[in-house]
Amino acid sequence: MHHFLKIIKTIFYQGKQLYHLKSTKVLDIDSKPSVLNLNIIDSCNSKCTMCNIWKQDEALEISPDELGSVLRDPLFSELKHVGVTGGEPTLREDLPEVYSAIIDAVPNIKGLSIITNAIESEEVLERIKKIKTICDKHRVQFSAMVSIDGVGKVHDQVRGTKGNFKTAVKVFKYLEHDLKIPTSFGCTISKINAWEADDLLYYAKKNDMYGRFRIAETINRLYNQDRGKVIRNFDADETYNLLLFFEKLKRTYENSKTYQRTYSSIQNILKGGVRLIGCPYHKNGIVLGSKGQLSYCAPKSKEIGNARDISSLKLYKDNFDEKERILKENCKSCIHDYHAPITYIERKIELEAAFASKFLSITSTKRALRISQILKRPEFNTKSRSVFIVGWYGTETVGDKAILGGIIDYYNEKYDNKVEFIIGSLFPFITERTCQELKIKAKVISTKTLDLLRYSKSADETVMGGGPLMDLDALYVPYLGFKVAKAYKKKTTVFGCGIGPLKKKKYLNTVKKILALSDEVKLRDVNSITTYDAYGFKNLPELFGDPAKFFVEARSKQLEVSKDNIISCFLRDWTFEYFNGDKESFAETKAKFEHGIASLIKQEAKRLNVDKIVFDHMHNFVVGNDDRDFSRYFIDTYFKNDERVIMNKKLSTVDSIIEAMKKSELNICMRFHSVLFAHTLKTDFIAIDYTMGGKIRGYLKDNKILNNIKTVESLIK
Repeated sequence: MHHFLKIIKTIFYQGKQLYHLKSTKVLDIDSKPSVLNLNIIDSCNSKCTMCNIWKQDEALEISPDELGSVLRDPLFSELKHVGVTGGEPTLREDLPEVYSAIIDAVPNIKGLSIITNAIESEEVLERIKKIKTICDKHRVQFSAMVSIDGVGKVHDQVRGTKGNFKTAVKVFKYLEHDLKIPTSFGCTISKINAWEADDLLYYAKKNDMYGRFRIAETINRLYNQDRGKVIRNFDADETYNLLLFFEKLKRTYENSKTYQRTYSSIQNILKGGVRLIGCPYHKNGIVLGSKGQLSYCAPKSKEIGNARDISSLKLYKDNFDEKERILKENCKSCIHDYHAPITYIERKIELEAAFASKFLSITSTKRALRISQILKRPEFNTKSRSVFIVGWYGTETVGDKAILGGIIDYYNEKYDNKVEFIIGSLFPFITERTCQELKIKAKVISTKTLDLLRYSKSADETVMGGGPLMDLDALYVPYLGFKVAKAYKKKTTVFGCGIGPLKKKKYLNTVKKILALSDEVKLRDVNSITTYDAYGFKNLPELFGDPAKFFVEARSKQLEVSKDNIISCFLRDWTFEYFNGDKESFAETKAKFEHGIASLIKQEAKRLNVDKIVFDHMHNFVVGNDDRDFSRYFIDTYFKNDERVIMNKKLSTVDSIIEAMKKSELNICMRFHSVLFAHTLKTDFIAIDYTMGGKIRGYLKDNKILNNIKTVESLIK
């Protein structure tokens, strides 16, 4: 009862916070901008695919003196930061004088910045050196952003300028390291470079470069309304890959909570939702063009007048209906990467997640059972059996997809296709994609919400659907699912799972509780049966095998593939949980292990005299480690400039992996399910046992094919 009173008080306090946020005005006619986006030139020396500003005939620009006069208007009395952009601002010979004019006109200015394409590197650096001297003299912070939209030829293609990548990197490094200017890069993602953003992220991490990523948007000042073929015109695969990419940015690269929120907002729009994050142009921002024209925002605002002719404050107040129009018509769908304080909708999402988390952990069973009593039951088709499948879905590998397909086929056959499926997912957009790929009709719900308890309480059967029962915080999903299901006298089934590795006592105890709550236990391998028996349960387990195997067999019969003279590699990053020893020893062993894998691949390629070495991937999501990222590192380290090497950057499906394996002379497999696929498809394969005697060795032993194994020990010799 004490916990519930505490939760009720928390809800009341959070409700007051939400009320305050919701009641705050989005627009305020009396607000004055603290940030100015200054487009100081309306021409450019690049020919970007997502912009038409380079096509403009340059006309007379606002002079430094005129700019100073404009900025002395009362509208700019609270200005704190000016971002100078264009076009390409460094094309202006008087650019240093522009910065001096800003500082003279706005004595309380705190920061100035510039965005450059860095095409004419020497000219760019000459201008910026002078600007830095001016800012240093007046003790005004100065920062720079360099536009970089891909690695090498990709960037040059996007920017329409040969050699621009080299000059951009040169300018970036000089500004950051030699001039000590805070410098970042900006990557704009369009249809042209949608598959190349991960390469740039890998390059940035490798070279310790910080940057931000945005989606190309139609922006009035860039005259790009006719660029619909490349702007926000992603197909389903491109959209899904970008959802994966922005999740990767949030988890492995971007540390700022504000920019992480921006990336979450971009994801929501890509998924068909609305903008979540606010915008500084609502209250704090304004745009001034190169001829003095004033606009409320860069992307969607009409010009509201010329600040050289009429007071900026008067223009701002007299045309406020245009600002209201933008909010009503454009803001919800605007994907541009502007950043602002947290919004009502963002805070509501945060509080809902925080509230749910109080009930969703392996230590919150009493609270979960109590709140399940008041949760409304979902409606099911009374003529069908409802089956709620939980597990690690939402982070699924291709192997997990095949497991799900196998489980769905099993229940459809068992109940004559009269089954209503619900799938619990940690990241629903991942599992929704899986269902589309496999043509599965199912409702996908989030297991990070109380829906986990609602459906466990209500479905006829709750199923832990494959994968390992191992050291994972997400063990709360099957544990609470089973605990609630049993409280309401519903059936529980462990289906096609393995057991382990289990190093930590809390996870070991949780797995035992899951198994104890199970009405049926179908395990995938002999080792798991042995482990289960050692726990002393009276309920006899069934050696069912892996559900993925049956699904792969069925799919393979429908796919005709011709052999090619290639080796296919299905590698993954080797992580610490599979190593018995300390982290220092692991790092040393890992380096030798990777070198051994590379030597094995080269040796087999030479033996078979193949034309190509292809790197394919069993997993595409950052949670669980995107195998494509490991391939980038591995190829860069061991196969640089090897013309035989091809890396598949595209998305992996059950069918694409089956086709890749059947096509190859030899498959070199590392992830567990790549071994299962290769064996099931009757291909020639080598299994690299990164589990050090665990599930891979167990699978090979169960199927009497231990001669296919390569151990860590054998590869580091």
